[in-house]
Amino acid sequence: MLACDALCRRSCCRDGACLLAACATGSRATVLSLGCSDADACRLRALGLCEGVSVSVVDARHCMLLEVRGTRLALGAAITAGITVQPLTS
Repeated sequence: MLACDALCRRSCCRDGACLLAACATGSRATVLSLGCSDADACRLRALGLCEGVSVSVVDARHCMLLEVRGTRLALGAAITAGITVQPLTS
C-alpha cells in the first residue's frame, strides 16, 4: 500500500512521488526535496529532516507528527505541503 492517498493520481504527484501532506498516518516515505523557504529548509535539515532520510507518519490529525531518525517532529500543514516524498511500500 502506498503512503499517498488516492494512489498518487493527483496533480501534486509525479513519478510515484507526492507531498508529505498527502501521506496517511502509519505510512513511511523517503524525503526527495524541501520546497519551503531557505530558512525553513535550513532549520529542518538541522533537525535531521533532509533529502534522502526516511520518515514515518505517527499522526496526521491537527499537525503532522513524524518520526525521523529516532526523534519525533511536529510540522504544520504549510511546511508539509512543500516537502516532496517517495512513498515506501509496507
